[in-house]
Amino acid sequence: MQVHATTTQAELEAIAKREARTMYLDILQLRLRSQLVIIFLCLFNPPAIFGFFMIGAVLTAIFACCVAWAYINGEAEILHTALMWWYIWAATVYLLNFSIRAIFCRKVARQLASYKPADDATDDAEAVTAPKSHPLIWEKDEENEHWQTLVLFHAPKRGLYALELTIENYDGSIESCPNCACASAMEEIIGDRSRFLALYRLEAGNHWMPLSLTNANGNHGPEAALTQINSI
Repeated sequence: MQVHATTTQAELEAIAKREARTMYLDILQLRLRSQLVIIFLCLFNPPAIFGFFMIGAVLTAIFACCVAWAYINGEAEILHTALMWWYIWAATVYLLNFSIRAIFCRKVARQLASYKPADDATDDAEAVTAPKSHPLIWEKDEENEHWQTLVLFHAPKRGLYALELTIENYDGSIESCPNCACASAMEEIIGDRSRFLALYRLEAGNHWMPLSLTNANGNHGPEAALTQINSI
């Protein structure tokens, strides 16, 4: 995901839509390899689609024994009826799995297309504004296991904002970043540099953005900065 200072809102919208389409394909599992795996499971172990692999294996074994008995004893009607209902069950599981994923995909689509409303902020809170790079000050959590910080970002007007979090010389990884991103990309080289780039749909106003890192060793947090890449 490439974003520059001169990237327009229309270009950011195109990037967001492209990333969203990739996410929809992953959620719906519409790629050929995923579809082949799903069809295989639906035909031979339908409950495995919902995580019940062992139960499905037992049911498949029982069904296979019944089919084999019907075939050996020449019970063609029983054999055909059993296979018909098995295929109906497999098709039902396939459609149910796809329907659940489609409902979830629709929910995700609404979230990606919505603009995050402004958050309340106290008068003494200093908001980060473009185009400066804002250095981050970290504090340890109560368990002394993670570095965390809270940034107040100011959006002068409604639009898409490209925010980049960079961390230098850090032997850990980014645990959590501000949610509500409509597209994101992560690059991590443990012990060297981490980079998180995300697009956010923000309403005009101030927005709280929590950040958290793993491996809170030492007395001081790593060198890090939050920067708005694009200009509005």
